[in-house]
Amino acid sequence: MKTNFIATIALTIAFFNATNAQVYGNANYAEEKGNANYGNGNYQVNRVNTIQTTSSSQDEMVLVIKGIYNERATSQIATFSILQLGKTAEEATSLMDERVNNVMKELSAFNKEIEVATDMISFVPTYDYAVEKKIFNPKTYNEKPSGFELKKNIIIKFRVNNDFDKIVAICGKNEIYDLAKVDYVTTNFDMVRLQMQKKALEQFKDMMNNYSLIMNTDLNKKEKILQEGFNVTYPMESYRSYQAYSQANANFDPKSEVNTIKKNTTEYYNAALVKDHNFVFNADITEPTIQAFYEITIRIKLKEDQLPKNTIIRNNRYYIITATGDIKLLNL
Repeated sequence: MKTNFIATIALTIAFFNATNAQVYGNANYAEEKGNANYGNGNYQVNRVNTIQTTSSSQDEMVLVIKGIYNERATSQIATFSILQLGKTAEEATSLMDERVNNVMKELSAFNKEIEVATDMISFVPTYDYAVEKKIFNPKTYNEKPSGFELKKNIIIKFRVNNDFDKIVAICGKNEIYDLAKVDYVTTNFDMVRLQMQKKALEQFKDMMNNYSLIMNTDLNKKEKILQEGFNVTYPMESYRSYQAYSQANANFDPKSEVNTIKKNTTEYYNAALVKDHNFVFNADITEPTIQAFYEITIRIKLKEDQLPKNTIIRNNRYYIITATGDIKLLNL
C-alpha cells in the first residue's frame, strides 16, 4: 500500500512537470540547439510599431479608413492551348476535333454546368526543303509543304473550385496539357463595394464620436473634404515564386564527388496582409480569392475661417457679397 502511494505521488509530480513544460513554451527551453526558437533561454517580446491611420494639426485632422473584401469567384475560366499536326489539312482538323469533342463529352457527363468553347489561333502549313534538279542550276533548294499545324484554345468555365482537378485529368487523358491561364470571375462587385462603403461609414461614425469626446469638440459640425478609392486584385496577380532550399551538413570524403541537386522552383498564393486595414470581410477563407480594397480619406477642418465664405479679396481690401447681391467693403 505504501509503495502504491509513493508511485501515485511520483506520477502526479511527473504529470505536473509535463504540464508546466508545455505551458512554459519552447522559447525558454535552452537544452536544444540549432533552432531559432531554442538555445537562448531568454523569452523576448516582439515589439511592433503601430500603423498610423490618423494625423492632426491645429488646422486639420485627417482620418484614413481601409478595408479588404475577400470574394470567392462565382466562376473560373481555364484556358488550355492545343497543338495538332497532320500530313493534310483534313487530318489535322479531324484529329483536333476528335480531342476537343472527347473533352466536351466527358466534361458534360461529369457536370452539365461546365461550359466549353474553342478559340481558333492559327492554321498554317509546315515546310521541308527539297532539291529540284534543273539543267542550268542542279542544286536549287525549294520549300515544299510537308504538313499542317493547327492551334486552338479550349476555354472551360466552371463554378465549383474542386471540379478543376477532374477537368485537368480529362484534358490530360486527351493529350491536352498546356494550361495557359485561369481567370477568376465574380458578378458581385456592386454588392461588395456597397458593403465596404457601409462598413467604412460605421467606422467613421465611431471614430468621430470617440475623437469628439477626446478633443472636447463636436467634429461632426466641422467642414470636411472626402477622398475615396477602390481597387481589385485577382489571384493570378498575387502568386509569388519560391525555391526550396536544403543542404546536408555532412563531412564528405575529399576524394568523393558531390552532386548538387537542382532546387525545385514553385509558386504560392500570397494574399495582401490585413494588418494595416481597419476591417476585413471573409478573413477566414483558405482558397485564393479576389481581393477588393477600399479606402476613404476624410480631412476635417479644425480651424474656422476668420472671414465669411462669401468674401472677395481685391487689392488687399475685403468685400462681402450680401444676400441681395450687393458688394460692401469690410472695414478691417
